[in-house]
Amino acid sequence: MEDTMQTVTKVTRQRRKGRYNVYLDDEYAFAVDEKILISYNLFKGTTLDETAIDEIKTAEFSQKAYTKALLYATGQMRTSQQVSRKLKDQGYDWATIKDVVQRLQNDHVLDDETYAETYVDQAKTAGKLGPRGVKFKLQQAGIDQFVIEDALVAYTIDDQIDALTERVGALLEKNARHSKFLAEQKTQQKLLQQGFNQHLIQQAISEYRENEAFDTDQEWENLDRDATIAADRYASFTGWEFKTKVKAAMYRKGYNLNLVDQWLKQRD
Repeated sequence: MEDTMQTVTKVTRQRRKGRYNVYLDDEYAFAVDEKILISYNLFKGTTLDETAIDEIKTAEFSQKAYTKALLYATGQMRTSQQVSRKLKDQGYDWATIKDVVQRLQNDHVLDDETYAETYVDQAKTAGKLGPRGVKFKLQQAGIDQFVIEDALVAYTIDDQIDALTERVGALLEKNARHSKFLAEQKTQQKLLQQGFNQHLIQQAISEYRENEAFDTDQEWENLDRDATIAADRYASFTGWEFKTKVKAAMYRKGYNLNLVDQWLKQRD
C-alpha cells in the first residue's frame, strides 16, 4: 500500500523570528525552523509522504534542541558536557543530544580544548585558583583529563609564585585578629583549598614575613583578648590548674607560651 501524498498549500511566518507554520492540503500540519523549511523545500506545491513528514518532524525536533543549545553555548563559553547536561535536563534523548553536540563542535561553537586553555589563562590572571583548583573546576565542567593536563602546562611555577605574592599579604591581614601562628595556618589552609602548592605557599608566607615587620603590638592585643576570654571561662579554677587550662587554651590558638606566661604574671 502506497503512502498517502500530501501537498504544501501554504506557509506562513510566525511572530517568532525564523519560525514558520506549514499547511498540508489547506490544513495546519506543523511548525518548523527556517533551516528545516529550506532544507526540505517546504514551499507551496511540494508533495510529501508520511515517511518524509516523519523525517521533517524528527529534524525539527533536533533543530529545536540545537537552537536551545546554541543560545546556551553562546551566552558564555560552555563545554560539551555542560551543553549535554542542559539538554538532558530539558528532556531531550541522548541520541538527539549527541547529534546536537556534534553539530556544535563541527560549527566550532563548542571546543573543549579552547575552553580549557581560556579557563587556565583567566585563572592565572585572576590569581584566585592554583593549578589543582583549576584542574578540579575543569573536571567539574566535564573536560577530558588529557585536555586538562595539556592546558595546565601554561600554568607555571612562576605564575603560582606571582599569584601567591599577591594573595598572602591580604589573607594574613584578614586573619590578623588571630595569633601569628594561627593566622598563617588559616592563610595556608585557604590557599591549599584553592589549589596552590603547599611548598610554594609556605615559601610565600616566609618571604612576606621577612619583608614585612611583624606587628608585636597586634599580637599582644590578640593574646590579651583571647586570654581574657579563656580566663573567664576557667574562672572557677585556681592556682596551677587555672594557669594550666588557660595556657592550654592559648597554645591551641597558636600563641607563644612565653607570652602567655607574661600575661599571666601581669594578671597576678
